[in-house]
Amino acid sequence: MHIFVDDIDATIRRFVRVPFTDASTLAEIGLDSLTTLRVVAALVPDGDREIDLAELADLKTLGQFRAWVAGQVTR
Repeated sequence: MHIFVDDIDATIRRFVRVPFTDASTLAEIGLDSLTTLRVVAALVPDGDREIDLAELADLKTLGQFRAWVAGQVTR
């Protein structure tokens, strides 16, 4: 499966109501740890996939988060 930035952004927009860019920090746009997991669950089709929460917690910007999500889908 190939995921595009537009797919990620569309899913994020379900949870975030403010404008964002790659440089936006997750905190400033309101993506807390629970919400990031909801976004990941919506985008990663394998429900049995183990998510490395330490990796996820290290992500600070939306650009980092997008890249991480895309990597999860292609694994």
